[in-house]
Amino acid sequence: MTAVLHRTEQPAAPVAPVLPPAPAPAPRSGGVAAVLGARTEIFTLAPVLGGLGDAARVVRMGRATPGVPADVPPARARDCRIAVALEQMKREFAADRPDVVLVPGATDVAVAGALAAKSSGIPLVRVDAGLRGELPEERNRVLLDQVCDVLCASTPGNVANLEAEGLGDREVRLTGSTTVEAVRHRLMPRADRLALLREWGLEADGYVLATIGHPEHTDDEEALFAITNQLAGVVDAGHPVVLPVDPRTKAAMARAGVLSSGMDLRVVDRLWHSEFLALAGHAALLVSDGGVVQEEATVLKRPVLVVRRSTERPEVLRDFGGLVGPHDDLTGVALEWLAEGDERRSRLADVPSPFGDGHGGERIAEAARDLARQTARP
Repeated sequence: MTAVLHRTEQPAAPVAPVLPPAPAPAPRSGGVAAVLGARTEIFTLAPVLGGLGDAARVVRMGRATPGVPADVPPARARDCRIAVALEQMKREFAADRPDVVLVPGATDVAVAGALAAKSSGIPLVRVDAGLRGELPEERNRVLLDQVCDVLCASTPGNVANLEAEGLGDREVRLTGSTTVEAVRHRLMPRADRLALLREWGLEADGYVLATIGHPEHTDDEEALFAITNQLAGVVDAGHPVVLPVDPRTKAAMARAGVLSSGMDLRVVDRLWHSEFLALAGHAALLVSDGGVVQEEATVLKRPVLVVRRSTERPEVLRDFGGLVGPHDDLTGVALEWLAEGDERRSRLADVPSPFGDGHGGERIAEAARDLARQTARP
């Protein structure tokens, strides 16, 4: 995974040192650098980057990091990934030092970016602060919230989580989630959405849209087979299931024997975000193990079954969602929800998203600008 710095402004001209023996300062262009470690963060952080304008730039890495030896035990792979990414991030920030670093998500890349900024004395703004759930990435979330200077939380529940952990004395801002804006901005006009459905041979409210991509499932062949087999049961009951997958999930499905099992799922390659939202907006039911999809469902007013043992977004469960474990009766629960389809969707139509009013990106951008002004060097 090679860090790529996408710049949106020209670097300042280097300043000659006054005292020759002193080390030259790192070149500075200022601005706000956003560290992205997952594809979905490109879309969810877009409102923030738009609010920052030309001052924004992106440091992006994928999930897999080259430089981790193949013989490293799985228990140590995470530490190796973070160590490799940390050194790359340090070099990036030394070569082109931002005023502030923005950290969303809970990937190992996010941890590396935050630690690199901290060790370089660069202040940090945390996006998605206060999300808590019984998930493998929990320790990353806790660590990121602890090291960042300004914590931007999506919901009052997230703020309460931070206060319960003794972080209430930090600068905590209730901003709302950027997902609300991202969905509204990228959702196709209705006519275009319906045209896409016709192209796919789908009827509005007549299919299920599912996503499986969480490492907890893709790294567990038994769990992955169980989930897809339960989805196939929904198809057998007369409800088409569209399942977009990325290359990593598709490879995992092949290893687990899903692709050769004869399951009648409509497995398709990963969609453009606007295409996914178009299909999600007219699905009778969403089924997902992803965090962002849970938020998107509340904006699109669609019911969603969360295939996990727990969720870091419990707000979804109040009106929009239900929790189903990977080895539970997903088929039965899905068919029950589908039977209540019209009534359930009608009820959700007027329920506001618990993740904010659609101005989260503006508030997070303002938090980054404020921190940059507070810490600017004379």
